[in-house]
Amino acid sequence: MNTDLLKDFVESIVKELVDFKDEVRVDLSVSTKTILMQIKTNKGDVGKVIGKKGRTIEAIKVISLAAKNTRFPGDSKGVTVEVLEDENSGFNRPIKKMF
Repeated sequence: MNTDLLKDFVESIVKELVDFKDEVRVDLSVSTKTILMQIKTNKGDVGKVIGKKGRTIEAIKVISLAAKNTRFPGDSKGVTVEVLEDENSGFNRPIKKMF
């Protein structure tokens, strides 16, 4: 399976959303059950990639999985997409205690 196609696809989508296109990087790793894509951008563009209430990143996840399933229909791996946030970006949310 050539995962470079999937990586390039996601990278091209993200570059259309951000202001600092040259700072977009997508790292991809493959395990036995999952394809993990980690998106890194300029800290000012993180919110644009995540979107309001996470809608943009969720759409990227759905499109990525659909692209993978179309291109590699026999592959049962899942696709996980993460946006790596800088500690000082302002987008890190406090953890809610559940007790």
